[in-house]
Amino acid sequence: MLGVSAAIFFLVNAIGNPIELMMAETPGMTGEVIERMKAYYGLDHPPLTRYLLWLGRLARLDFGTSIVYNQPVGSLILTWGWETLKIQLPAILIALAVAILFGITAARRQHSRSDFAVMGTALLGQSLPAFFLGILLIFVFSYTLDWLPSYGAYSTRNPLWGSPVFDALWHMVLPVAMLTFFNTATLTLLMRSNMVDVLKSDFIAAMRASGIPERRVIFVHALRAAFIPMLTYLGLLIGLMLGTAPVTESVFTWPGLGYLYISAIHQLDYPVIMGASAVIAFMLICTTLLTDVIYVLIDPRISLE
Repeated sequence: MLGVSAAIFFLVNAIGNPIELMMAETPGMTGEVIERMKAYYGLDHPPLTRYLLWLGRLARLDFGTSIVYNQPVGSLILTWGWETLKIQLPAILIALAVAILFGITAARRQHSRSDFAVMGTALLGQSLPAFFLGILLIFVFSYTLDWLPSYGAYSTRNPLWGSPVFDALWHMVLPVAMLTFFNTATLTLLMRSNMVDVLKSDFIAAMRASGIPERRVIFVHALRAAFIPMLTYLGLLIGLMLGTAPVTESVFTWPGLGYLYISAIHQLDYPVIMGASAVIAFMLICTTLLTDVIYVLIDPRISLE
């Protein structure tokens, strides 16, 4: 985490200075104002000193103040990160359920029409550009059918049926559908591949020969064995979900952390970039540790030692 933060900090500093970017956009800024802004945001120190000061604040869970929004970065991450979780968590859970169902179906009927249909759809999902699917969804369901909103997380006026909850769910449909499609594609291919190998293994043949019902063999023993290799990818997916939706959030103008992150890079808002990077790295470490624990729970032969 320390290495990631140092690499991102010095890379952002090498790109440019946010005050110089603001000077280009606001030609009337005086030298006195510029110096005050540099002192206020700590930009009057050398990069190494600023990085050490940032580490000191991070130890106190102080992510600093955004140069663009002039708000505490921690507050921005909580607000915008919650909007990202709202679309990422349902998308991952739905994709996991669909991938297990489709993966098992395709593996049990390998080389059949249903197997080719599942494989073809999954490969299409992996190869299709994300922004193209987003624009297609907006064109069909927003502009042609006028069923769903094309942007934002809430209606600025007249929420659906007068309820903010239904209005939020109404806005979530298209972004969640887009994320679910792409998550399902990869998870389905993984589940099918793992399940094909497991169904050919000796212990599955022994269970079938001993008279254990086929449904129990598939959905208990084979599924548990096939699910273990998926845990690594699933852990990465959950750990990076706060930072892996910039395309979706940009297409639907969704006020999430990915959209904030991309905007911060464009405007060299380095406190936001550093704060969001630290949170994403911390989540990735936590989910990696959690994945190791789940490995042991699913397969007792694996030891944490």
